[in-house]
Parts: sequence; C-alpha cells; structure tokens
Amino acid sequence: MNAPSFIGRTSNIAGHVVRSVVARDEPERSFLHSLTDLTSALPTPEALAQKKALLRAVATTPDFHPRKPVPVGVVADVEGAVLPHMIGSDIGCGMRMDVLDNVTADQLSTPLLDRHLRHLFFQGGRDIALTGKDRHAVLREGLPGLLDSLLWHRAGLLSKLDLGRAWADLERHSDNGVFACEDIDADFADYAQIDDDHRRDAILGTIGGGNHFVELGYVDRVADGAFARAAGLKSGSVILVIHSGSLDFGQRVGTATRDRLRSDCKPGEDWRVLSRHSQPNLYKRYINGHANAVNAAFANRFFIGLAAIEAVARTLGQEIEHHLVYDAPHNTIWESGNIVRHRKGACPARAAGALVGSPYEWFGEPVILPGSMGDGTWLLAGCGSTDFLESSAHGAGRKLSRQEARSQKNAGNALRVIGPVDPHSPQLQGRQDILSELQAGLREEAPAAYKAIDSVVEPMVDARMTRKVARIRPLVTVKG
Repeated sequence: MNAPSFIGRTSNIAGHVVRSVVARDEPERSFLHSLTDLTSALPTPEALAQKKALLRAVATTPDFHPRKPVPVGVVADVEGAVLPHMIGSDIGCGMRMDVLDNVTADQLSTPLLDRHLRHLFFQGGRDIALTGKDRHAVLREGLPGLLDSLLWHRAGLLSKLDLGRAWADLERHSDNGVFACEDIDADFADYAQIDDDHRRDAILGTIGGGNHFVELGYVDRVADGAFARAAGLKSGSVILVIHSGSLDFGQRVGTATRDRLRSDCKPGEDWRVLSRHSQPNLYKRYINGHANAVNAAFANRFFIGLAAIEAVARTLGQEIEHHLVYDAPHNTIWESGNIVRHRKGACPARAAGALVGSPYEWFGEPVILPGSMGDGTWLLAGCGSTDFLESSAHGAGRKLSRQEARSQKNAGNALRVIGPVDPHSPQLQGRQDILSELQAGLREEAPAAYKAIDSVVEPMVDARMTRKVARIRPLVTVKG
C-alpha cells in the first residue's frame, strides 16, 4: 500500500494549536517561515481573554505561504470577537466559474478575441450602467437585490442580461450571493445614494491587480462524472474562471476599521481583537461594512463574467449560452452564533448535505482552485473535514516572492496573456523600458512563481478535505 502523499502537521504557536496539511515537496524552510508569520498574526490567549474572546481552532491549507501581516491559507474559529486584520482589505475576494455551452475551444484561438477582451476590460468598453437604486441594492442586498432592481430598467451591457438565467444561477452561489447586513456603511453613502439615473460604474466590473484574473479554458479531464453532470460540464466544455474581489469597497472597510481599532485601543490591549462584548458599536459597523464589501465582490465577479462572455459573443458573432457552476469568496468571515469563522485565502468546502436546495446538496460544495497562469484550474468537491474547519486551499500558493519572480529569466512566453497594454503594438516597438516592465509583471504570475497545482490538490484529496471533479486547461488569461 502506497504511503499518503500529504504531510499532516500539528504545531503550537502563540499558545494555540494549529493543524496543517502541507503541500507535497514543501521546503521545510518555507513552511517554518509561514508559521513565523502566523505566530505574529495570532493574538495570544491572554490578549483574547482580556476581551472575553477565545480562539477555538486554527488550521492551514497546503497553499499556506508567507505574507504580512497574515500568511495566506489560514482558517480560524474565534468565539466572541472578530479579527479584521486576518482578512485585511481584500474582503470578499473569491472565484467564479461559468460554462459556455455553445462554444468550442477551437473557436477561441482567433486573435480577434484578444482585441475584444482588451477593449472590454481595459479600453473603456465595459459599459456597466447602474442607477443609484442598483448600487444601493448591490451593497445592501447582494445579487438578489441587484437582480430585483434590474427588473425595472436596464441599460448598457446589462440590457443584454437574461434575468431568468441569472435568478436560476443564484442557488449556485455561496450564501445565495448575499451576506446579510443591517445597513450600508456611512463611507459608502454617496456611492449608494438612491436615484434613477444611469451612470457608468468606474469600479464594479474591473479585475483588479495582483493575482486576480479572468481565464478562458476547457475541461480536459473529468474525474467525477456525477458531480460534473450536476455542474453542467463535460469533457471539452469551455470554461470561464474569474478571480477577483471587492476592490475599493474592501480596501475602505479594512483600512478604516484598522484605524478605528487603533484609536479605540486601551493601554495593554491588543488592538487587533474586535470584541463583540466590549466594542459592540465598532463590531456592528465592521460586520455591516464587511457584508457590504462581500456583496460588492459578488456583483463585481458577476459583471466581469458578463463582460467576458460579451467579448466571446462579439468575437464569434453569436449569442452565448452559459450557466454558472459556482461562485464563492475565499477571503472573508462567516458568523454562526457566537463563533466567527475566518478564512484567509481558503475556500469553504462543506460536505454533502450542507447546501440544502442547491444542485450540489448531495455532492459537496464546489471548490474552484486555480494554479498559476498556464497550470490551469481544478474544480473540486468539498468533503467537510472537521479537522480542517470545512475548508480547502484557494490556489496553488506562491513559491517565489514577487521580487524573486521578477528576477527570473523566463516569463513563460508561450502563455497567451491579455493586459492593458498590447506588447505587439507598433507604438511600443523600441520602448524597451515598457516592454521590460511588462515582462517583469508576467514573471510575477508565471508558473515558476507558484507551486504546481497538483502538489496542493493531492494532499487535500488524501487528507479527505476535497475530492477531484474536473481539470481545466487554460487558453487565454486576462490580467489587470
């Protein structure tokens, strides 16, 4: 019998027990570096107790890697408090996956697609026209509120929206596409002021920077036929994968909360612990603002999907039939009674029976796990591991820092990547400074900068965190 390919670790740091599933071939130095960052990120038991809070459990996933102030790939259950710094400013960041039903991979080989993608995402072609009522609905009531608002009047790209299809897809969202909140944060009052005037939105529908992307690919392997049928995909299906978050909304909530906590902190306290008991007003404001940002992230990925599908439609000169596989955040908190589950770069991966009323009720929660550019994406099914807090890795995880990656020689020139600037433009020939910077940016996200995707997936399968459903091979990637 072969030995399992995962390494299970139990560590004791900052007075807390941490369970880990480690990536295959993970260097010990890298794992210890991540643990050091986590030690600094976790408040001590004494600091938590001072605010009547308790850290119930901590786990790390195989894409665990160093980051300040909190490493990526961490799940933590906190009783009586929330730790906003654990989530940071990229609130609601997550993944979306759609199937393009009447498109083949061969049809996407044309360079015309590149031009339409660049125009829609970087050259003013998005045309996301929203009224004040629409914006208010997004932040307050998420995707259900947006769709209800759009029932009355739509303009721009949204005039082409199939509302019936969009309503049907809501059951294929984590939390049905909405995080409940009591109000809209005062910092968003101007943005969400109610009116009936359509204005082109400058925020929603944009990809963002860093490792966020839009990718078109195809299914080249199906590992679980029953789940694949529930998801509506098969071998050869064209797949749209989106990785993005809440943009300015999460940035504002994260930064403003940090500043308020530092200002409210008493001598001897750990400002990072936001107590439900002793700081009820700040706690309530963070929970509401956090929900506003997550709702904005759901809408942002929804709009990005519409824009990408519009690019394919313009390229092929036909209407594109499509449906959602799943959309879920992997950088946010979930409240359940007095327990707050924090996922910092970790996907929810609940077991069969958890998603009542969903097409996946008896299959487990879909997990969308991308690798680097060129390495593709795995669609997985959650197994609801209690040891690892019903969670999964959210990606391959960095192997090199961005600075280390920029110094590498090969950016992966065979990759088909669409960015704001066309490196083949005649205007850029001879501008070696610009071309060199474009290449350095590509190296930051090239395959060599990340762990191989299977080195993360296989240990989770062996540890019964997830199981394999389908492997997607990339064709073209859009990067901000």
